Amino acid sequence: MSLSKNQSRRLATLLAVMGHEEIPETMAFDAKKNDYIRPFGDDYALTERGLDEKNRLCTLAGLNIKYQSERIKKAPEKQGLQNVINSIKEKT
Repeated sequence: MSLSKNQSRRLATLLAVMGHEEIPETMAFDAKKNDYIRPFGDDYALTERGLDEKNRLCTLAGLNIKYQSERIKKAPEKQGLQNVINSIKEKT
């Protein structure tokens, strides 16, 4: 399924925030108004609502773009496996 023009613009804004890219003030204003981003120092950060919207739009577009922390949170078994691997490396 393809995204509408507004959805594409919103996703581009959220991905730019994730990548610490500069975004036009009009796009930042819309995202702040909808509580998708918040100021964080000289930059912006995604809010929980912004993260949910990014995931929703990525799913609609057929994309899988996540922060590393999202991958670990959603897959604790992988984190456990990584702990086992690390303990084996420490023993050798």
